[in-house]
Amino acid sequence: MVRRPSDAEVIFNILDLLRSNGEIVGEVRFLDLLKKRKIGASPRRFRKIIYEIPEIEVSVKYSKRKFDYLDRCPVCSSKLATIRGMTLEGKRKVLGYRCGVCGYNSTSHGKPYIYAFRLKNHDL
Repeated sequence: MVRRPSDAEVIFNILDLLRSNGEIVGEVRFLDLLKKRKIGASPRRFRKIIYEIPEIEVSVKYSKRKFDYLDRCPVCSSKLATIRGMTLEGKRKVLGYRCGVCGYNSTSHGKPYIYAFRLKNHDL
């Protein structure tokens, strides 16, 4: 049975897995490794916790498909800031959305489809 542990316990296990494996490619693979340790976390909670740990580097590959509408960041689920521009008539227009936590930008990125997790100062 997988249980819902505290954030501190999840962080400890995430760091331990990255120290032993070096780099883990794929969010589902990472969550499966946590389940083997009887640690349960939803993908949204997992990404939120990962972005709170400064020692972890997350690289995301994006598809070319764009979102029709965004209210939360598709990578880390935080609120998005609006990117606005001026038209030739002097009206303000919404160009896209930007995330202040993970750096997601809807004008240059598409939908995230694969994540790679690695310790920032870990030599492979």
